[in-house]
Amino acid sequence: MKQNHSIRVVLFDLGNVLVNLGDVSEIHSMLNTQGEESEVWLKWLKSPAVAAFDSGKISFDSFAEKLLQEVASNTDKETFKASFEAWPKGLFSGALDLVDSVKPEYHRAILSNTNAAHWPKLMNEMGLAGKFHSYYASHLVGLVKPEKAIYQHVIERLQVMPEHILFIDDNQINIDMANKLGMKAYRVKGIDEARLVLNRYDVLSSNN
Repeated sequence: MKQNHSIRVVLFDLGNVLVNLGDVSEIHSMLNTQGEESEVWLKWLKSPAVAAFDSGKISFDSFAEKLLQEVASNTDKETFKASFEAWPKGLFSGALDLVDSVKPEYHRAILSNTNAAHWPKLMNEMGLAGKFHSYYASHLVGLVKPEKAIYQHVIERLQVMPEHILFIDDNQINIDMANKLGMKAYRVKGIDEARLVLNRYDVLSSNN
């Protein structure tokens, strides 16, 4: 059933929404930990080293050193850096088609926790550059999700009321903050779940 709404902006997270980050074993390895995927992602989002790198405050080299120390891992720094750089596998099948199918009257934007090691790959190799009207990358904004300030930054820059923003993200903690501020926010993983939410708000062309 279609929602009656006044959406003006469709705001996408990247990792695990449009971009394939592999299975949970990847993040287990980097955090030197085990556990449910949602719990491990929460640990990632709460890591001081991750937050510092994703907000552009430290170098890739410093991030590798700090995170390995933080999680008491004996992984070699250069091995970790190579593994981290290779973490985003590519776009999920149908990702660009989904973005392209957002009706032209809606403003398309990205809000993603990302970093200097991944951003060029996401934009250039994966072809996300030029697909959106606005890009809010944490390392360029200097703030990270789920901090309230990054959502406020996006709302101010877009110059729309938060209730006019439809946001999809794969982490519940990020969705919770967005909803708290008045956005229409939903947790999704992958293209099929993303399409279901976007279709519910009737923001996609009718043939999608």
